[in-house]
Amino acid sequence: MLIALTALMLLLANPLYASPTLLENIYTNPEHQKLPEVIILYNSENSCENCNKAIDMTIRVLKENYRHKLHAYLINIAKHPEFATEFNTHAPLTLVVIRISDGTAFGYNKLTGLQSQTDDFEDFNRRITEFINNFLGWD
Repeated sequence: MLIALTALMLLLANPLYASPTLLENIYTNPEHQKLPEVIILYNSENSCENCNKAIDMTIRVLKENYRHKLHAYLINIAKHPEFATEFNTHAPLTLVVIRISDGTAFGYNKLTGLQSQTDDFEDFNRRITEFINNFLGWD
């Protein structure tokens, strides 16, 4: 997790003040590989009707499709507003993918509106996996 947080800090122009223990790691990378990052940003103070369902569904997609392929974090931007500022998001729920190569961050992309797409898990799964795979150049 420390390597992942270090890579994220290298990406960000402004220093992060969040302690690694305050960031909820969705699953661990036991080999401590330098992997791409996925961050689910949510706002507990500005939640939406389907945000919790979308978060649960996103975590399920990540666990089923990307375990040991990505580092994944769940971050409450009400507690860590520097992430909302850095990734320029004011949405109640945002998925951010950060490209990492040789331990260095090479850009990010974000996906919003997931909370409005929770009716069909297969469509939800397809939307997220296509977004991640296209951005990272994975098949």
